[in-house]
Parts: sequence; C-alpha cells; structure tokens
Amino acid sequence: MFATPLRLQLQVFSLGVQTNLIYRWNFLLRVMVSFVPLLGAVFLWNAAFAGHPSFAGYTFKSMVAYFITLILVDTLTVPNEDDFQIAEDIREGRINTLLLKPIEYRLYRFHLYAAARIVHAAFAVVPLAIAMIWLRTYFDGLPWLENIPFALLATVGSALIQFYFCFTLAMIAFWILDIGSVTFIIYSVEFLLGGHIFPVDAFPMWLQIVCLHLPFAYQYFFPAAILIGHISNSQLVTGFLWQWAWVGFFYILSGILWKRGLHQYTAVGG
Repeated sequence: MFATPLRLQLQVFSLGVQTNLIYRWNFLLRVMVSFVPLLGAVFLWNAAFAGHPSFAGYTFKSMVAYFITLILVDTLTVPNEDDFQIAEDIREGRINTLLLKPIEYRLYRFHLYAAARIVHAAFAVVPLAIAMIWLRTYFDGLPWLENIPFALLATVGSALIQFYFCFTLAMIAFWILDIGSVTFIIYSVEFLLGGHIFPVDAFPMWLQIVCLHLPFAYQYFFPAAILIGHISNSQLVTGFLWQWAWVGFFYILSGILWKRGLHQYTAVGG
C-alpha cells in the first residue's frame, strides 16, 4: 500500500467537490423530494395514533421527529450510487490508471464520497433549515439539543459504515458481471431492518435483538434515536461499541476483497 501524501489526498477531495458541484441542482431536488415520504409517514402515523397516546414508547410527535431526523441522516451519509460507480470502474478497466498511482483506490473513493456528502449537505442546508423551523413543534419536549454531540458522532459512524459497506458490495464486481440484483436485495433488507419503515425499537423484542446485532440499525436508526432521546445511557455505550465494531469489520473486509479481487483482475481497456 502506498503512503499517500496529504497534499494528494486534498487534491482528490477538491476534484470530488468540483465534480459534484456540476450536480448541485440534483442534490437540491433530491432534498426537496425526500420530504414527500415524510408527508406519507405523517398521515400514516396520525391514523395509527388515533385514540392512542403512545405506540412502542413513541408519541405521535416523537415518531414524526424520528422520521424527520432520518432525512437529516440520509442527507449526510447515504452514498450516491458509489457502489455502481466502483463496479463500473472495475468492469470497464478504469481502475488501471489508479493502480500505479501513489493513492490507494479505496482511499481515492472515500475522498470522492466525502466530497459528495459535503456538497450535498451544503446545498441542502437552506431547505432543511426552513423545514426544521416549520416542523419544530414535533421536537417540543425532546432532549435533542443536549443529544446533538452524540448524534453527530453516531452520524460519522453511520457514514463510515455506509461507505465501507458500499465498497465491500462493489467488490463483487471482480467475480460477477452485474451487481445490481445483489445490491437490490441487500438494500431492501437494509431499508427494513435499518429503521426506515418502523423504528427498530418498535419491532417485537426478538427482531430488535436481531437488528441490533446487524449493521443496518447503526446506519440509520441509531443516530436518529439518539437525537430524539430514545437511547438510554447504557444503550448508548453498547450502541457505539457495535457501530464502530461494524466500521472496523467492513474496513477490513473491503480491504481483503479488494486484494483478492486484484489477484484475478485482468487489466483491459482504460
């Protein structure tokens, strides 16, 4: 592995920022569209809470606050088809030009991912701020201000899991031609068990235990639940241990698959 100079890493990151600025209006549009499912969630949970003060420890307001927070987590962490771009680089031979350069491909992709997230967040900050002011009543009575530092740390962990998980999935391209069907199945499971449809702590206890031993809950549910105060102090410590354990697991696994894939990679094209 090459020792990558910091100056080169900054250049790659700058290149990522410039590239993603081309799609700045796409980022803005994606943020606006992301509030459409929230409207559906509001109507759904309003009907579910009719005549009931709480559900699985959530009030109607805290449930809506949870889904609002999920939008924030998505904006800051979700890769924008990075796995398909990496797979295409492998399939089309575009990684050839980077294999002999003084920067590891995985580090190169990480800087592009980070640049995309920062550009996305920069263009999302205004509509998100307006939405948060408009929807602020849903956060009344929740300890979200005091939980911001822990929620931010959990969001960083979420971003790292998502990148290394995404990179790990893309490594399948060394062995199969099209990774689309595999990623579709895995991301469908991630969507359900990660807390996008229901908060994980609203599942039956046996399913909660399963989810909290898988990486998906630490990508979405964990940061959102921390912010709205649905994670106790003991759960906070255990959650961070699991989250960063999964970061380490996918970091190591993605590196192993990358090296094994290169052993059978045939450098053509590019």
